[in-house]
Amino acid sequence: MVRNKPFDSQAIIEYLEYLMEQLDRKLLIIWDGASIHDSQQLRNWLEELPKGKIYLVQQPHYSPELNADEQVWSHLKNYKVKNQCNQNLKELHKKTVQALEAMKANPMLIMAFFKHPDLGFMTI
Repeated sequence: MVRNKPFDSQAIIEYLEYLMEQLDRKLLIIWDGASIHDSQQLRNWLEELPKGKIYLVQQPHYSPELNADEQVWSHLKNYKVKNQCNQNLKELHKKTVQALEAMKANPMLIMAFFKHPDLGFMTI
């Protein structure tokens, strides 16, 4: 999900609903310590879900080294869209989505993010 404004609790709920609809299976969600992941609105929504639909793992606050997602953004910024001049946000959005789709189509790359030596969370 690419947005041109910050995520808030409602956007997180909409994203989780989208994932549940698209994947139609139990979800393992690994969250960093961002405050939007711990709002009352989100807690209320999670409590209303059927038990076992989403399994949440909360990472410690201020621990980007534990977050494989940081590898995704690093790869995107340092390899996929590096040194590009975009005429406007629409063009940047298009290039970002294309780069993310290309990354998504490369499961070996995604696995490599989880095997990165700086990632202290898990090995696959």
